[in-house]
Amino acid sequence: MSKDLKTLAMVDIAYELIKQSNKPMKIHELFETIAEIKEISLDDVEKLTQLYMNITQSGKFVYCGNDRWDLKEGNLEIWDTDGSQFIETLEDEEEEEFIDDFDLADLDDELEEELDDLIEDEVDEIDEQTRKELKEEKEYLEVELPLQTYEEDEEVDFDADNYDEDDYNEIMDDYEDMYE
Repeated sequence: MSKDLKTLAMVDIAYELIKQSNKPMKIHELFETIAEIKEISLDDVEKLTQLYMNITQSGKFVYCGNDRWDLKEGNLEIWDTDGSQFIETLEDEEEEEFIDDFDLADLDDELEEELDDLIEDEVDEIDEQTRKELKEEKEYLEVELPLQTYEEDEEVDFDADNYDEDDYNEIMDDYEDMYE
């Protein structure tokens, strides 16, 4: 049977493999089997990417969630779906725990440590210009910006008596000219 499959296009081989298995298949299983049949390396990203694109754009296949693909025939209930129903969402409590566990300060500290390590490890090999750029980047990351919420924003007073529409139009024309 492999001899017959070897002569087919990769997307047609995928079709035949899923048809023979009579159940949805994980995409990596398809890739491994097709690579073996066609005697290509799994490192051949270009061919495997093209195969994935062919599967997703073909009218023969349908995504079934959990990285599994099946044939459209016999799967009428998911023909017109975009796959979004397979996205698992966190429950409210899990989401709060996830947010509580995520600490931006820790992330900043980790990034700063990585940058410090990079600078220390590469000091001998870095030219002066690169060292200066890394130092400026580190200083930029350390700048703390004041946060202001919308409620704290001050209201802008509009002075209708001193409003000059011609001045406004001239300013806007200059602004638009800058981006032409």
